[in-house]
Formats: sequence, C-alpha cells, structure tokens
Amino acid sequence: MLKEILTGWKNYISKSEVPDSIAKQRAAICAACPEAKYGKLLAFIKDSLKEIQGHYCGQCGCPLSAKIRSNDICSKHKWL
Repeated sequence: MLKEILTGWKNYISKSEVPDSIAKQRAAICAACPEAKYGKLLAFIKDSLKEIQGHYCGQCGCPLSAKIRSNDICSKHKWL
C-alpha cells in the first residue's frame, strides 16, 4: 500500500497515471463516504478537488488527495 500512496503523491504533483476524470469520480465517492475524515495536518495540502481537500480515509488512514490518484483500491471496495 505504501508504494501505491507514494505513486499517488507523484500523480498529485505531476497529474499523470490516473486521469483527472477517474480522480474526480473517486473524489465524489470518497466525499460521500462516512469514512472520510478531516485531518488538521492535511489542511495545508491544496487540492483542485475541494470535496476531499484535507481529508483522509478513516478505514486505511491514507490522505485522499493521494489515494484517489493512486493505483491502489478503496479498502471498502467502493472503487477500484
């Protein structure tokens, strides 16, 4: 999982691998999920997808800005 999240951060910066259209779909799913939690430490990370900005997954602990742009899967299997 760590490798996938590091790839997600790389994709967050470079906007590669996971297309924006997929990241937007995932962000909408995560924003509606009760596992999405706001993290004060993540609040400084600006994201074009405002609905997940500053949030992390309460299930796996991953920052959503990276998670939705990674090749990882949702731990609740809401998206692949």
